[in-house]
Amino acid sequence: MTSAERSTSSPVSLKFGLLVVGAAAALSTHFAWRAKATNAFKASYATTWLTLGTATILYVQPDREELERKLRASASARESLTPVSAEAREAQIRALRGTAEPDGARR
Repeated sequence: MTSAERSTSSPVSLKFGLLVVGAAAALSTHFAWRAKATNAFKASYATTWLTLGTATILYVQPDREELERKLRASASARESLTPVSAEAREAQIRALRGTAEPDGARR
């Protein structure tokens, strides 16, 4: 297995592993609470947040390849637009400044 294959398959197994461990920690938190085992509850509660919270974030965040594809498409769409010359841009800025300032405030 090459490093590229490991990097693509590893996050899926990491997400699933964190989800399973987090679910087990959540169950142990419940049972420790019912048994009034304070130290076991604290340990399993912290473990639940660290594992189940991380797994949730990993499942919710967008896929990297999909995000890169969207960014490339957006960049290629932007490249097809006609560039504006510096003089035209300055004229636009002057026009916007003229409409935004009151009559007596012009320099």
